Amino acid sequence: MEFINVEIAKKIYKDKLVRGIWICLAITLLLTLIIMLTGEVRSQILLVKFFFTLLCTCFMVGIAGFIIITFTTRKQFNNYRAVYKAYFVEKTLAQIFTHLKYDHARGLPKEILLATRMVRTGDTYSSNDLTMGKYKDVAFVQADVHIQDEHTDSDGNTTYVTVFKGRFMIFEFHKKFNFRLEVAEKGFGANMVPARRQESGRKMHKIELESPEFNKRFKTYSEDGFEAFYLLDPAFMHNIMELADEHEGKLMLGFFENKLLVGLKDGKDAFEPPSVFKKLDEKTEMEKVAREVRPITNFVDKLKLDKKLFVQK
Repeated sequence: MEFINVEIAKKIYKDKLVRGIWICLAITLLLTLIIMLTGEVRSQILLVKFFFTLLCTCFMVGIAGFIIITFTTRKQFNNYRAVYKAYFVEKTLAQIFTHLKYDHARGLPKEILLATRMVRTGDTYSSNDLTMGKYKDVAFVQADVHIQDEHTDSDGNTTYVTVFKGRFMIFEFHKKFNFRLEVAEKGFGANMVPARRQESGRKMHKIELESPEFNKRFKTYSEDGFEAFYLLDPAFMHNIMELADEHEGKLMLGFFENKLLVGLKDGKDAFEPPSVFKKLDEKTEMEKVAREVRPITNFVDKLKLDKKLFVQK
């Protein structure tokens, strides 16, 4: 894959998009002229109605045009997106991770998050940019995730409210944890009711840790308070707060079995190509993708996941 292929795909998509916009504008202008030539204005009230009709016509044509343009250019957009990610994203990931498997179209299966019993998966669930590999011999999987709840009012109108938009990362440890532990930044909102009963029969209890600052920013739940205090020592809490400061949005960490689940609710969809109306600069895009990869490496480095500090006896 060469950079020129990305530029070609971008140009093909842009050309078709621009043609669609010009056609939409031409239709709007034509309808405007028709209304102006056929409309009779005899009073101020009719003048207001005339301009209201004109405005509504332009608005409806604009909405219809947007839908049609989106539908007719979808193939070109998907191709541009795929070529962009094959060149910039996969190339950058391969420079950082080993045992890499990347699929921009696939995502993190809903069943995996459900199995953790830590996160609500809402009424609608979508995911993409599935990335699997190893960093400093720490195996991980991560993907962008979008979770929404569906609400229907008494009139039958349905709206969708975003519960979570961001990324989930799952890191593997060398041995299982003997307990479940969840740390959610206040305002995260997508974590399940923590007082539920686990399969083991042990309940999750809210605990207060030694750091007042940490308790002010995070809610902590655990099946075993003693083990939680052992893991969340002052240094570890400090590192979690630093990670929360370094990344936009809200943060959640869940320790279960031999895994660390990380939810980063930042409202973003990572690894997306820039607008076709923006000049494509190879160096700039490589740097952008590298920044978007950083959350994965930051959690391994900051929490020292490669040091085998959390092996349970």
